Amino acid sequence: MGSLDERMDSGEMAMAEPLRVGLIGAGGISRQHLPGYQLDPERVRLAAVCDIREEAAQEFAGEADIDASAIFTDAREMCELADIDAVDICTIHDTHAELAIAAARAGKHVLLEKPMAISVDECRAIVEATEEAGVTFMVAQHLRHVPSYVALRRRIQAGELGRIWSARTDTFLTAALEDPNQPIALPSGWWGFDGKRGGGGVVTLLSVHHLDLMRFFVGEVVRVEARAWRGHPSFTNDAEDRAVATLEFANGAIGTLTASLTSRAPWLFQTVILGDQGAAWTPPPEENTPLMWHRIPAVMTSAQQEGDESFDPTTSFRPVDTSDVSLPTMNPYVNEIAHFAACCEDGAEPVSGGRDNLETMKIVFGIYESAQTGRVVELGEL
Repeated sequence: MGSLDERMDSGEMAMAEPLRVGLIGAGGISRQHLPGYQLDPERVRLAAVCDIREEAAQEFAGEADIDASAIFTDAREMCELADIDAVDICTIHDTHAELAIAAARAGKHVLLEKPMAISVDECRAIVEATEEAGVTFMVAQHLRHVPSYVALRRRIQAGELGRIWSARTDTFLTAALEDPNQPIALPSGWWGFDGKRGGGGVVTLLSVHHLDLMRFFVGEVVRVEARAWRGHPSFTNDAEDRAVATLEFANGAIGTLTASLTSRAPWLFQTVILGDQGAAWTPPPEENTPLMWHRIPAVMTSAQQEGDESFDPTTSFRPVDTSDVSLPTMNPYVNEIAHFAACCEDGAEPVSGGRDNLETMKIVFGIYESAQTGRVVELGEL
């Protein structure tokens, strides 16, 4: 089936018939997925859409050129009646487990938006159901499909940064500040601020992306210690608006997470990786839009670059060379869908398959347990 790096290069997919996908959940994130189905419909295409709000399903069907006969308001009915091979689940977090398990039992491959589910038990149930059904299961951790991140991972694994000793990620988004001047201002009753519906707050909404990316770069996390701040008036059912965590990786590196949906600070999604021979960073984009924040190119510096007289690695970063990466586009949402379709075709394990993503979700739930109990949490015990 090839190495993980070979599986990342999804552009060589050659399918006799296109993978036919049914979308479940026609909300905001579905619009980021849509271009992935429009890029090459001879390989993968949307063939049906389902949303509990019929008008939302109809609107999306119009945008995606889906026939009116393939519009549904019940996901089980869509899996039973529609001519589809797979589902793409883009719904509220507390519905993920039920929908993914039902689709797998109906014999459909499953692409599931992050986070996988709202508890470790639910995550395990999804993994077991998809494995038992023999279908491809992938969690849509789209940052693993940013070309410069794939290239950076290869350089880290090749030892160009030396031994990694520190990793840091910051996720600041002022979405909970009801300020009309904010690029994103969400109402206090939004489901993502409800701990029961979302499975948590800022960590499940935003930080899960960057925790997964740190795993992608550095490796497995073995223990966590965290604090979370709850009680903000816009948040309900113990959803945290801020969190700080310390992570210990299996290789001895120490990681830190700082996350907030309420801090009066500029938007900031960044990851910093420090090794004893170099460093890497995802700097703020020039264009301050949600899409650009989720596809920030990486830059790096290393002792290996010291032979280049035009570059001083002690004072500046250089863009990560992506010439050896053959992903279809620069858009990670498009790339992840191409990768999912390729895995469905050839049976390869996705780069963010169920077993892999379970380890990311253990970090998330370990952070919550540590914040609640005040103790260090061993992830192997979850």
